[in-house]
Amino acid sequence: MLDVQRGILTRNKKEIALPKLSYELLLALLKASPTLLTQSELMEVVWPNVVIGDETLKQRVKLLRKVLGDNASEPIYIEAVRGRGYRLVPEVSCECILARPAAVMLDLTGNDQFPNLDSQQFIGIWQTVSKTVFVMLFVISLLVVIYGYFFQKHMVSALTQAITEQKLSHGVVEKNDQESNSEQIAEELYQKGLLYYRRYRAVDNLIAIDFYKKALVAKADYSLAYAGLSQAYSQQLFQFESNEQTQKKAIDNAYQAIVFDSQSAESYKALGTAYYVAGWLSKSIAPYLKSLAIDPDNTATVSNLSFIYSEQGRLIEALELNERALTLDSQHVVSMVHAGQTLHRLGQFTLAKNWYQKAIALQPDYLLATYHLGMLLIEEGQYNNAEILFKEALKLYRENPLLTEGLADVYFAFKEKDRALEYYQKLQNKAQEQDVKDTSSANLMRLLLTLPESNNELINVATIFKNKLQTGTDKALFSYNLAMIYAQVEQPQLAIRYLVQSIEQGLTPVAKIEKQAMFEPLHQLSSYKKLLTNMKMNMSRNMSRNISSNKNKIKDNSMQSLSFWQASKNN
Repeated sequence: MLDVQRGILTRNKKEIALPKLSYELLLALLKASPTLLTQSELMEVVWPNVVIGDETLKQRVKLLRKVLGDNASEPIYIEAVRGRGYRLVPEVSCECILARPAAVMLDLTGNDQFPNLDSQQFIGIWQTVSKTVFVMLFVISLLVVIYGYFFQKHMVSALTQAITEQKLSHGVVEKNDQESNSEQIAEELYQKGLLYYRRYRAVDNLIAIDFYKKALVAKADYSLAYAGLSQAYSQQLFQFESNEQTQKKAIDNAYQAIVFDSQSAESYKALGTAYYVAGWLSKSIAPYLKSLAIDPDNTATVSNLSFIYSEQGRLIEALELNERALTLDSQHVVSMVHAGQTLHRLGQFTLAKNWYQKAIALQPDYLLATYHLGMLLIEEGQYNNAEILFKEALKLYRENPLLTEGLADVYFAFKEKDRALEYYQKLQNKAQEQDVKDTSSANLMRLLLTLPESNNELINVATIFKNKLQTGTDKALFSYNLAMIYAQVEQPQLAIRYLVQSIEQGLTPVAKIEKQAMFEPLHQLSSYKKLLTNMKMNMSRNMSRNISSNKNKIKDNSMQSLSFWQASKNN
């Protein structure tokens, strides 16, 4: 029962404490019942004049369910209708209850006859009745005096107890109000952090981290803030710097998020992301699948999982998830870039370019889209266009490490090694200023271009790559980098060995091996030629097997996926 005048929710006469936002959400659903309310309608009622995301509403519904003892998978109170909104499951009745004062009412309407006052019989009867009434009144008065004595003592005791209970209750209410206020502050700070995190720039990512930390100061057990911190540290590690301490923070905060809410999709997504940036691709899949089991319609989770499958060489599965993500949110720029990467690996260059350009048009400062478009142009041999792309972007985002690396790669592909080395060296100088152990591809290229002077440094970097592989990393990039190192230090057998390993770990683009200048010392080896031939045959065989067959659901979906991308080309 919800008393809307006093704002109190009770079950079996026991009060259930509700934070303000949860109360407003429940009230909105009650007023609308049995009608379904869309997400936007609920946001307007519960958060008037405040811009929030779908995730905030989902978390608020989850908190309300938790208080009510409801279950999202088998709801008895709040039902989520996918893609539409929410409604209450039980029938709702509205009652107007008034407290009626006790009253004694004398009804004289049933007797319309007046007595004969002259009648002696009546006088005798009246005297008898009067005496009887007098005796009864005397006895009642005596009982009242006796009862009053004992009742007064009882009332004093009861009043004292009531005052004590009121004080305790007031303390509980104050505590609940404080908790509700703390949660609201933490949620607002989390939402601000999320806005900066989604800008995908180094300075904005640091601001996001600061907001998430402030949210935890407001409410130390706020799970979403821990998940946000984990994601921000993962992004810092993935895009802006390579630091073991940052990697540890990403994983630790994800586990903290799970500790405070083991049914949070965001917590498991954060753990999956942290595992991925640590290089543990296979290990990252389980948390993502758990996140999707809790929230099947989370676009970011679907998109991230597609990216991992793509890196593992599971391209058709990746493509299906790309399609699913963009069906959920056709304006999601990260999903567009992930789709472009998968299509790029499949050799669908025109379609890949289309999605990179769409992402850039929607969010020009999402520089990963620009970087991958430039890499595609290099692979196509359009070096001049790639150079123009990176130079124009660097005018706006000066000294951005990703764009600087892209421009260096253009000059390396141009076979202008001195100019390439100049830009690779700039990135190394910046890493040294930040006291970061640089194991990036840019630093590796710098070392390879300055051999034999850099031989000792190169050995140290190779040791780091090996250690990562020995401690569970299954990222193809580390094996690929080792192959380049051994090709340049004239250990061809080891180079081939790590090339094979990178292919087994998911490296699919043939051009990554065939057009890589660092592998030129291997070109005359029969083992290298055989490896390339097998790679091309396997790619062709896998594509035809997955695309042309209609024998099972996965293969049917593959055909549908490719049709989706073809249809969306001009969309």
